[in-house]
Amino acid sequence: MKQGMVLKIQKAVPWGGGQPFVSVIIPCYNHGQYLRDAVQSVLDQTWQNFEIIVVNDGSNADETVEILKDFHMPKTRILHLSANMGLPAARNAGIQQAKGKYICCLDADDKLQPTYLEKTIVAMEVNAGLSFVGAWTQVFGNESRVWYTPQFDPGQLIYHNQFSPPTVFKRTAWAQIGGFFEEMREGFEDWEFWVRLTGNGYRGYRISEKIFFYRRVGHSFALRAAEKKDILFEKIKQNNPTVYTNPGDAVEKIEKSYCDIYSPAPFVNLKDQRNYLQVDGLPRMVVSDLDSESTIASLRHQQPHTPMLWVAKHALDENATDLLYQATPYVYILPNFLPWYVHDEFIRHLMKIWNIKTIQKLKK
Repeated sequence: MKQGMVLKIQKAVPWGGGQPFVSVIIPCYNHGQYLRDAVQSVLDQTWQNFEIIVVNDGSNADETVEILKDFHMPKTRILHLSANMGLPAARNAGIQQAKGKYICCLDADDKLQPTYLEKTIVAMEVNAGLSFVGAWTQVFGNESRVWYTPQFDPGQLIYHNQFSPPTVFKRTAWAQIGGFFEEMREGFEDWEFWVRLTGNGYRGYRISEKIFFYRRVGHSFALRAAEKKDILFEKIKQNNPTVYTNPGDAVEKIEKSYCDIYSPAPFVNLKDQRNYLQVDGLPRMVVSDLDSESTIASLRHQQPHTPMLWVAKHALDENATDLLYQATPYVYILPNFLPWYVHDEFIRHLMKIWNIKTIQKLKK
């Protein structure tokens, strides 16, 4: 917890009514050839209590039109817009139809790692003082690189974007600030949204793992936006005058509004086993107290291609993390998304949810 941060205890509010807990909004404008991969990456999530709303943003490419005419995948429905409204308007239209407590806006050509939704919502369920949570970005396709964004910092965020589009946020926060700014249809609409959330006292967090996959194909929308960065940044400033008129005072006021809000029952909304992926042949959990070097050495002795949950109690470097994800998609590096005092409780939660009978403990 940051020095000076206020600590509050708040009773957890159970999520009821049979509504989906997370709504994944996927705007699609002429990217139909990638849509199935994007939806499948959501269907493969460890957290399964979600709905998927694909927003057809007035697509006019023949291939996409044909794909969307007969697109059927589980938990997925299509919302057709009569004309191309632009990315922020398409997101708003989907969210208006959404029922979830949390919202994830995934572009139709991108993908999520299987633990993405689980980790982002667990971080906010444990600490209600967080309102939007994202992760590092792995770029793939025509380019291979990683976007290593720094940890959430209001003073830096207002000048440099720190969050990717599928950063998960509370639907109530979206409603309170008026949704995405629809005039920013040429790009940086997500950055403007994070700035406006921050300016209204909402706090973010970044998970230090490459669990969002951004597809780069040709001269992409993001590249075109980067070419207009100065013009688009002026729009961000004009839409957030309170933040940019006197940034120093604004940031100080914003930071004073933050507090950690912890619940004595942090997993009250996550305890139903039916909300989790059911994986056949998942016989064991590895609970590791090892550092990065020892983790790498231990992986050499693990039976290859054996399904398992790997839970690391200590932060690991990128090399060890990459090797873990090569061994299993079910990797939980606890310091990356949870405060220390709920680590043991989360391990017990995983054991119950995944019906784990065998635990291998690794110690230095």
